[in-house]
Amino acid sequence: MSGQRICELAEEAAEAADPEAALETLTRIREELQEFERQQVARALTGGRSYGDVARAMGITRQAAHRRFRDLAKHRRSEPRQLPPTPEVRLVFQYARSEARALGASVLAPLHIVLGILRNGDRRAAAALSASGLDLEGARRAARAAGPDGATAGGRGADRVDMRAMLAETAQCARRRGASEIHVEHVLRSALASDDNGGTLQRLGVAPDRVLAELDAAPGSDASCLEA
Repeated sequence: MSGQRICELAEEAAEAADPEAALETLTRIREELQEFERQQVARALTGGRSYGDVARAMGITRQAAHRRFRDLAKHRRSEPRQLPPTPEVRLVFQYARSEARALGASVLAPLHIVLGILRNGDRRAAAALSASGLDLEGARRAARAAGPDGATAGGRGADRVDMRAMLAETAQCARRRGASEIHVEHVLRSALASDDNGGTLQRLGVAPDRVLAELDAAPGSDASCLEA
């Protein structure tokens, strides 16, 4: 999503007749560039690249890359049987918490996970949502119209508890598929499975079965997490 937005903003800045308007647009471009950079770093780390690889591509030191993106790092497992989330999954949950706060929700819910996945823009889960007719801005508008489901603004502690619970459920999905890590696709499947009869996507104007069909049709896709 950020990549598309950067192109749109660049064209807007180039065509601006007023220099102040162009400068304001350039500020927005810098913000989008920072987000796009984080998405690409998360994608690279998820794909098996090291911080050294990322640093070389960015023209900075490994230490600088690690300091800037250490929140995306794969943490060591506290238990041997625990499945780690990929850096992309970590970024999805960061986005989901941000979207939840913007909606005034106190805890994470499948709705926020879907928004986080769309904002991250990965090539499997987000692509399945997009192919089903869902885009980030449209989903945000529908989410605002639906309201925070009675939740009130809450703090980070509640978000962290919900994140761990969601990851635990998603880990079971990934483990059933024989995966060694939790990927974004597992998060989406788990969110859909834990949703109330697909109510979240229906409120956003998308049929859950269509999203699952798009996921299943993707090359190399995991089978449904509902299977044994």
